[in-house]
Amino acid sequence: MGKIYRQAVMAVIVNEESKILIGYSPRDKSYKFPQGGLEEKENLIQGIERELKEELNYLLFHEYISEVYDQKVRYPFPPDCHPVYMGQELSIVKIRHRPEADVIPQDDEFDELIWIHPQDLGTYNYEYRSDAYKEALMICGLI
Repeated sequence: MGKIYRQAVMAVIVNEESKILIGYSPRDKSYKFPQGGLEEKENLIQGIERELKEELNYLLFHEYISEVYDQKVRYPFPPDCHPVYMGQELSIVKIRHRPEADVIPQDDEFDELIWIHPQDLGTYNYEYRSDAYKEALMICGLI
């Protein structure tokens, strides 16, 4: 059987200044959104809640979920990057940031988090994810 796309979810967190949160991943040597693969029997909201807690110690309150989109974006992994998956297919959850909520890297996923204007995403190195991330921001109505 050939490789498949991993089902995953990504958070597009927007603050009160209409900036989005991205982070630098030392593992991937590039910037990316908080995101991750869905575990077995996990729905999108459960998945993004878990990922945000694991990666940022961020507690997601459901009233701050702006939208869960039907459209998905996908990107291929670099060749020979993963033994099972050829890339990720991401569902998008747009979230309004709670100003009092901390965003603090919790594991080796991120070592720097920054708030940027959506149109500035292209000035950051986000490698093979570029087309998918641009499409996600368009779906969210941010560019």
